[in-house]
This record gives sequence, C-alpha cells and structure tokens, in this order.
Amino acid sequence: MLFNSIPFLIFFSVVYLFYWAIPKQFRKGFLLFAGISFYAYFSLALTAHFLIVITINYILYRKIQSTPTRFWVGLTVSLNLINLGFFKYVYFFSKVLADLTSYPFFQQVPNLIHIALPLAISFYTFQVIAAAVDTYRNPSLPPVKVEDYFLFVAFFPVLIAGPIMRMSDFFPNLDKLTPSKEKMYRASYLMMSGLVKKVLVADPMSLTISPVFNAPAEYDSFSLFIAGICYAIQVFSDFSGLTDMARSVALYLGFETPENFKAPFFSLSGRELWKRWHITLSFWLRDYIYFPLGGSKKGELRTYLNLIIIMTLGGFWHGADYTFICWGFYWGVILAGERLLEDRLGLKLTPQKNKFLIVLKACIVFVIFSISGLMFRSNNATNMIDHFYGIFTHFSNSLERMLHGSTNEWLISATSLLGEGSSFRYLHIENLERIFYTSFAVLFFHHIQYVPEFWERLRKHDVWLVPVLGVITIFLLATLSQDGGEFIYYRF
Repeated sequence: MLFNSIPFLIFFSVVYLFYWAIPKQFRKGFLLFAGISFYAYFSLALTAHFLIVITINYILYRKIQSTPTRFWVGLTVSLNLINLGFFKYVYFFSKVLADLTSYPFFQQVPNLIHIALPLAISFYTFQVIAAAVDTYRNPSLPPVKVEDYFLFVAFFPVLIAGPIMRMSDFFPNLDKLTPSKEKMYRASYLMMSGLVKKVLVADPMSLTISPVFNAPAEYDSFSLFIAGICYAIQVFSDFSGLTDMARSVALYLGFETPENFKAPFFSLSGRELWKRWHITLSFWLRDYIYFPLGGSKKGELRTYLNLIIIMTLGGFWHGADYTFICWGFYWGVILAGERLLEDRLGLKLTPQKNKFLIVLKACIVFVIFSISGLMFRSNNATNMIDHFYGIFTHFSNSLERMLHGSTNEWLISATSLLGEGSSFRYLHIENLERIFYTSFAVLFFHHIQYVPEFWERLRKHDVWLVPVLGVITIFLLATLSQDGGEFIYYRF
C-alpha cells in the first residue's frame, strides 16, 4: 500500500481509531498485528518468509546477548546477507556470469527461476544487522521481549522506505504511547509536505523525464543533461516526501523517528551532502562498514579505498544493476578526491564567508549530484552509456549536418513537407516550465529543513494554521495532481 493511496487511507484510518481507543497495554500488540497485516496486503506467502526471518534473527539476537562472540554476530550478518542476496541479486549475478562467459545457462536463469522480491527486504535487513552488531558491541543492554523485537522490525510506518531505525531510536518510544497534541500537529505538517512533494512535484517531473530516460538515443544534448537536473528534483521530492509521510504516520501513533533529510542541496561538499541525504543510510554505512574497515585510521590510501568501497556497496544496495554500481563508485571517487584535495593538498574547497562563492559551490555540488542521477535513473547500462554519449554528441542539428553534401540531402527537404521543421533532428525535452515552479518548491522545503527555527515561530498558531493549510493542500491535490507512479524507493 502506498501512503498516497486510497487503500492506505482506509487501512490507517481503521488502525488509528482502534489504536487510541484500546487500553494502553494492548497497543503494542495491536500495532504488531497492523504491521503484519500491512505486509500481508503485499503478499501472504512472503509474509510467512518475513516472520521466519524475524524469528531467526530474534533467536540469534538473544544468543549474541548471552554469548557475545564474533561467531554469532558473524553468523547473523552472513545469514541476512545471504537472504538479501538470494532474493535481490541472483538475477544480477547470473547476468554478470552470462556477460563474462556467454554460457547459455546463465542467460536462461531468469526464465528458469522466478524470484519475487520481498517487500522492504533491503531496509529490514540493515535494521536487523544493526541490532545484532549493536548488541554485540554492548551486550549489557536489557534484553528485548520477543513481541517488542517483532514490532521493531514490522513497524509499518517505516517498513517500506525507512528511515533505517536502530534499537536506540525505536524502543524508547514504547514507554510514551500516549496521545500528544504537539505530535499530532507536527504529524499533520509532515503529511501535508509529503503529499505536496510527491503528488505536486515528483509526479509531474517524472512525466517530464521518463521519455528521455526510456530512449536517450533519440534526444538532444541539452535534454539529456537537463534530465539529470530534473531527476534530482524528482528524487528529492519523491524520497523526502515518502520519508515525511512515514514519519508523519509514526508520529500519529506516538513514535518519534529520525530525520532522513536536512536540506541536502544546500551542501557545499559531497561529504556534507551525504550527511544531509538519506541520513540514516549514510550513518549506517559509516558505523557498520566504514569503521570496521578501519575508517581513516589506517593511512591515506586505505581511507580513500574505504570511501570508495562503502559508496560502491551503498550503490549496490540500492539496486542489482551495473548502473547502481557505477553510481556508488562515482560518489566514492568524489568523496575520496575531496579528502585528498582538502586533507592532503590543503586546498580549501568549502567557502566560509563569501556568499557568492557559497551559492556557486552549492550549485556545483547540485550539478555533481544531478550527473550521478543520470546513472541512478538509467533503465540499464546500455541506456546509461547512450545517455552520457549523447550529452557530448547529440547536438540539435547534428543529424542534418551528417546528411548535407550527401546523396540523401533530399530527405531533409522531403520530410519538411510532413510538418514544421525537419525530421532529422533529435527530440527535445517537453514541459520544461515545470522546472521553474518545482525548483521554487524544492527551495522552499529546503529552507524549512535548513533553518527550522525560523518556521518554529509559527507553531504558536498551530490550532488554526493546521486546518487552513490542510484545506489548501486538499484543494491543490484535487485540482493539480497528475497521474504518477509508485515511490522511487518503494522498490528497494
């Protein structure tokens, strides 16, 4: 169920009413039932798999707590990675083997084995691994009850797209399951912002750029480049909007969840951007991969290699395709390059006082992010190569120049009879006016995240501001919404 769908509205309305109506001691159990029901709506068969995975992880969690050895934590991590690898990466590895060997069997694997991707497997895998490692590092923490652990993994508001919660984020909430007017107001603001980002910004931008990414060989250089800018706007609005809605639903149920975005496009470096974008994933990669690899304590070359490794793995986590690996490697090289230039060569890449340079650097980082988006969004490696090749070669009249002076020049004149202009020109991206208003929307939401204290002053008017903004939001959604798709991160 998507957060912006009618089925979820019905589901959550029922959950919300019953949740606050029943006695406090039954709320955790009811919430666990709701989480399992939410997952079962996706697939009954995979729900059984989901519950088995949680059960095995809880048994291993208790074993780690009683016997905190490397063997048990290593077994837990390995089993979860095997589970993730089987469901998410079998087709990818068969494709790699097919590309390397050209052996027919590997090419036929997708036809021989049908593997359905379990809902939220990427997110809950990281969540249970973090729980196991944290318990190993600090086994003196009080043991978690089985029903609480199941709720921790099956908590439906953050199940499908994070934020990736750790035990320290989740379990303190269980003692505070009481209604709070302040949380209700904050949840309402988050729900409105999430819906606006998704429906009024991300979905229209998706309609603009989808034709370009589906057939990059047919579009001109400008369209191919600007598609990256448009995708940056879309992916922020889509994923940030999804996170806002997830945090909103959790707040309606009394749960505080960590922030996942904090004005990432105002960042002045790649390092800063990854402290502001998908924050819970960035810190997960740092705490559970980068630090165990040695972090920055084993020499400069090892530090650069570690950065490239964690970002490449982060890209691979996002999707089983060469495009995601290229995306992660790209960011790893950028982060390593920044560290080399700043720490090794002593160059100051981040301006501190000059406002013009600060804005310029933020724009440069945004363009770097947008270029990476061309890899992330490409449907496959062939399209990705076509896209980057076309940026440097697909000038608007390059096809005409190829025909001029040849025996086929008459084709140019002939096709002009069919309509305005020549048919021998690359296509141009349409509806670029959307960039204008969506950019303002992104800047507005970034300002809210960047200087929350500025907007906090309006909170004294919550009692009338929430209903007024609610009516405005409903009106905008009803009049301006367009056909959109599922959330980008829903499939991860």
